[in-house]
This record gives sequence, structure tokens and C-alpha cells, in this order.
Amino acid sequence: MNVFDIQVGVAITIAVADGSRAGRPAEVRYLDAWAEGVFGRPAKLHWLADGSDAGRLPNAVPVPRKGLEDFRPHPFGNGEWPSLRECFGFSKSGMKSGRDPIFVDADRDRLVRKVDEFLVQSGLPPHDPALLRRLAYRPCDLRWFYNDLRLLNRPGPELQRVWGADNVGFYALPGGTNAGPAVWCHSLLPDYHAIRGNNGGYAFPLHDRRPASAGFNLSSGLLAGLTALYGATIAPEEVFDAILCLLSARSYTLRFAEDLEDTFPHVPFPADHGVFQRAAGLGARIRAIQTFAQAPAAAGDPAFVQLATVPSPGTVLDAGEPDGPCLTLCADGSGRVEGLPATLWGFEVSRYPVLRRWLDGREGQTVDLALFDAFRDVCGRIADLVDLFGQADTILFDALDAPLTREAMWPTQKEPIDD
Repeated sequence: MNVFDIQVGVAITIAVADGSRAGRPAEVRYLDAWAEGVFGRPAKLHWLADGSDAGRLPNAVPVPRKGLEDFRPHPFGNGEWPSLRECFGFSKSGMKSGRDPIFVDADRDRLVRKVDEFLVQSGLPPHDPALLRRLAYRPCDLRWFYNDLRLLNRPGPELQRVWGADNVGFYALPGGTNAGPAVWCHSLLPDYHAIRGNNGGYAFPLHDRRPASAGFNLSSGLLAGLTALYGATIAPEEVFDAILCLLSARSYTLRFAEDLEDTFPHVPFPADHGVFQRAAGLGARIRAIQTFAQAPAAAGDPAFVQLATVPSPGTVLDAGEPDGPCLTLCADGSGRVEGLPATLWGFEVSRYPVLRRWLDGREGQTVDLALFDAFRDVCGRIADLVDLFGQADTILFDALDAPLTREAMWPTQKEPIDD
């Protein structure tokens, strides 16, 4: 039993020394209780007891090892599933201003004032309006930034050229992903910390907008392999959406928590074309919500996140903690919101509290109906995503029943790309 509130699995190790392997390495076998569908403590106890007479359980994976190497298989299906790095030709960490309080803001006019003040103090001309740009700052949080490559700490010019004016892409961490979706989809140029606010991640754009590019950034070998295996032409957008679905499932980061500590997410593409199509269909819906391409369905419920009291004229955002389903937006007690589900306030992406940080980023702005509508829209998106991630769980379970291996998809590629 776990003493601490941790989410990485605890190992049960049974070691037998009977002298029969003297001078030779021990034989190690590994079996994941979650992969066998065994979750609760009583179920695990019965599962172990059932194998006590034979001394082992079926489906255990042999672990070839030397010396002090790990007592577990290579990550993600014994290393047989492709990493995000293998699925895309180009990946790069996002843009970082290095001075977000000056160069990034949720309010365009406030950003202009701060930038001009900085430029005047630096002896530079006033801001260039053409350099004001929207930024995918964090999950469900779009902000403005001043895209002057001379002033930014990490401008990411190559990523900016690949991203272009119109694109979508994943943002993922190379390790330490934690609970929640393993990737997030953005349609605007992503910030360096676009998934959780620290420990910068990597962008995986669907398109490569550089003039010399072939167009799509997905691996041509992956597309060809899936087309051959499924016996049907597979579009790049379908692959992109299927990946988004599978890596957004609620159980993905819990099931593979240990693997995700030190590597990018890997994709268990389903061998069954029908499961792939379901994943692509659901992933397209997740993409539309995360990229603000579609209004959230939850916001259509009139009882959902209502403004019970009008904010006092001129009051600014200074939200506290919710009181049950209620949240007060202004320090004077006005701007009271009702019908806020607890699941929305508790929603996190890799420990990043999405709704709390959205409000923090707008603290000091005047609370008017436009600000409340934007807040309610984000609440609706989170509510929709909670539901969609739950649906993705069922598809992930079916995919894991018979996942494709890297060798099946890339017959000529024998070794995984180093993450």
C-alpha cells in the first residue's frame, strides 16, 4: 500500500536465490498489473495469489539486462511504439520572451503601453503594430506578445518559419509529463512553456510552412506504413488527430507514468483500422476545442457558470478561491459566479491549474461582460475536454489490445530514434 499520495506505480519484487544460476545473470520477468486490467488492492492480492502455485503469472515480459540495468522492459510496449519524435520530421522548443511582464499580456492595449515604455527607456522607436501577435501561451490561454526577434530571449526563428501564419501542432514535454493529457494542441505559435508554465517543452507542427518544404511535417514513412497496413489511404490530419486522441486519454499518463518521467510520449497506434478511425474522429473534436476553432457545447447550458451579480462599475479582476460552486471575481464581493463545477477548478495539465492561471493572467483587468464571457468560454472548453478525454480512454483501451509495432509501420527502421 502507498503511504504517500503518489501516482507512479509501486513495484513488487520477488527474488529467489537457489544457486541454480551461479555465475550467470538472474532471469528477470516483468508484468504490469494495469496492463492486465488489475487495479484495486484486493484485485492485485487475488491476482498474485492465483499465480503462487506456479511461481509466475502469464504474460510476463522477459527483461534482457546486464549488470545494474533496470529490472523493467524498455519504455512503452518494450520499446516497440514510436515516439512523437519519430512521427514528425521537425520539432523544436517554443518561443520565449524572457521578459513576459513586458512582452506578453492578455490585454492588447496594456501590452502596447508596456512595450512603448520599455522602448522609450531603451532609446528605441515606438512599437511596430505589425509585430503584435497572438500567442498560445498556456492550455486554453491565448495572449498577445510583441514579436521583435531582437528583443526576445529565445525568439525561435526556425520554429516561427515552420509554423507560419496558419498551423496546428502538439506541445509535449521530453520528460516529467505528470497526470493529465500527455500533449496539448495549439493553433497559434506556442510559448516555450505552452503546456504547464515551466520546464519548457517541444512543438510538433502538423504543417511545415517553409517554402522548400513538402507541406506536411508528419513522417512520410509513417503515412505510407499506416496506409499499407490499413489498406486505405490515410491522410496526415487523421494521423495527427488519432495521436491527439490516444495521448489525451485520462489513463494514458497514469498507465505510463514511469515511462513518461524521462522521455517523450510514445504512440500505441491500433492495428485495427476501425479503432484508428474512431481515434481520428474523437481527436478532431478535441483539436477543435483546444484550438478555439469551435464553441464548447457545455456553454450552451444556461445553468452552466452563470453571472449571479453584476460587477461594480470599474472594478478589476481579483478572484479568490471558489466557495463550492460559486466564485467571486471582484474584491468588493461583486461579480459573483454560480454553477461552477469543482472538476473545472481542479482541472490540471501536468500540474498546471488551467482555470486558476487563466484568471491570474488577467488580474487587474476591468471585469465586464466581455471578460466574463471569455471566462465562461474557457470553463466550457474544460468541461467539454473532461468529457472527451473520458471517451478517449475507451479508444486507448481498444488500441492497447493490439498495438502496431514500429517495425510493422517502418519495416526498414530497426532502431528507435533517440529521444
